[in-house]
Amino acid sequence: MTTTHAELAPEVLDARALALELTRLAPSAWVDAPALGLVLQPGETAFRHVGSWLGIRIDATCLQPEWVSLVITDRRLIARLSNGELASLWWSVVVGISAKPTEGSLVLDFGDGRPRMLGGPALPAILVAAVWALYGPEALVTHPDLASLRVAAPEL
Repeated sequence: MTTTHAELAPEVLDARALALELTRLAPSAWVDAPALGLVLQPGETAFRHVGSWLGIRIDATCLQPEWVSLVITDRRLIARLSNGELASLWWSVVVGISAKPTEGSLVLDFGDGRPRMLGGPALPAILVAAVWALYGPEALVTHPDLASLRVAAPEL
């Protein structure tokens, strides 16, 4: 059974739009980082402001995930934690990724013994950004974890 464009959930459509923006095939959505109290690096582009669950494993214990405000950029994820602190999850230091889109989770491993788990409705967009940043734009059409975002071409 193939999925048609009309049957896709809004978060999947947004993830597909983000893929086009990241590859410069569509204009980027505007995210006003300064209004969110964020400072971007020179040349860094913010693509989305979403909500996400964020959990951090410390030792063998996984802390209770918390709902965070998350900005997706071309260089990192910026999370505003419930206590107001900011955490930058830089794509350039990710050493491993474990995506389970059907289960609604993405784990980013930074090699520090504290993998970060993300989830929630914005997971498709976060996963698109992660695949693009970690594997390059070509992976947007080949990476198996993005298969659920693809649709078959209409039959003529």
